[in-house]
Amino acid sequence: MPGLVALVSEGCFDSTARNAVNNALSATPGIVGSLSNAALAFGGFNAAVTIIPAASLPAGTYRVSVYGVVTTTITTATSWAMALTYTDDQGARTNTITTSSTMTAGAIQGGSSLIRTTGATALAVNLVAASAGAGVVAYSVLVERVI
Repeated sequence: MPGLVALVSEGCFDSTARNAVNNALSATPGIVGSLSNAALAFGGFNAAVTIIPAASLPAGTYRVSVYGVVTTTITTATSWAMALTYTDDQGARTNTITTSSTMTAGAIQGGSSLIRTTGATALAVNLVAASAGAGVVAYSVLVERVI
């Protein structure tokens, strides 16, 4: 896991315990992808943005966390959402992690979802706001490999 270092001093650990801890730390899944956009204008809404391309996405289970804040009020649309697109064992999926009908500046959304992917297609995020006439959202996405 990023930021973790191997346990190298024995102290109260014997070598068997130390090796077990080191093996567990090295096998612990970690952050495999992230994406941040400080100013996604309404013209970029409804277009998937790749977080991890298929060539770099091994099959497995991932936790995807999203956070978004409206920085300029969204007009015309009646809601906005943050959705993931990927492929699992049954085919193409769109997973809406969070949705809100609050369109004014300062409105926030956040959420997390476990997904399983075959890695056949990219993992992408899509900020959805149908018919938006104006607005800007800042958002971040974090992807962690679980298994």
